Amino acid sequence: MLSNDILKNIQSLQPFTKTNVLTNLLSWKELQSLLNLRPFINHQRFNIMSNKKYEWPTAGWLTDINTYPPNIIQKEIKKYVCYIIDCSRVNKYINNVCKTIEDYCKWPVDAHIFFSYKEAHTDLKGFGQHKDKQHNLIVCVDGSMTAKVWQDKDLKPIIDVTLNKGDVVFVPAEVYHQIIPLTKRISISFPMAHYENTFQERDWIKC
Repeated sequence: MLSNDILKNIQSLQPFTKTNVLTNLLSWKELQSLLNLRPFINHQRFNIMSNKKYEWPTAGWLTDINTYPPNIIQKEIKKYVCYIIDCSRVNKYINNVCKTIEDYCKWPVDAHIFFSYKEAHTDLKGFGQHKDKQHNLIVCVDGSMTAKVWQDKDLKPIIDVTLNKGDVVFVPAEVYHQIIPLTKRISISFPMAHYENTFQERDWIKC
C-alpha cells in the first residue's frame, strides 16, 4: 500500500518515480474477466486508441446496445493500446488505493486500466506526449514501459525511466508526459480530480 512518504510526495505536486510500490493490483485473468462483462465494454467506458469507427448490429437480450461485441474486442486489443475508465471498484485492492489517496489528499480518485500487446503489428503510440487536467499516479502493473515527464514540452524530459512491475510515476496536472510500452503490459492510472469535491463510497460489499 502507499506509504505516508509517497502520499506526501503526491500532495507536494512534484513529479517523481518510485520502484516496487504497488504490486499485484490486477492480473491478466482479472482483465480478461472485465473484457467479458458488458458493463466494462460500453463504448463510453472501453476505449480503443485507433481512428476507426466501429459499428455493430444490436443483439437479443441486451439492455445496453452500446457494448462492443467480443469479435471486435478480440481483434483490436492485439492491434492497439486500449483502456477502460471508471475502474476504481474492479477489486478491493484498487478500491483501497483510491481510498488511501482520497483520505490523505482530499481529492476524488478513479482508476483507468491501460493494456497493450508487444507484437510486430501493434500500434503503441497511445496518447503520445500530452498533459492532463488531473494529477496522475501511474502504476506499472505487469510488463515494462518507459515513462517520460517534461517540465517544458520543448526541453529534455526531467524523468526518463523504465518502469517494471510495481513501479510508479507521479505526474501533476498540466505537466507533459508519455508512456511507451516496451513489452506486453498492464498499467493503471489513478487520476485525481483536485477541482472536484464529490467522492464515491469506498465501503466494500461483503456477502
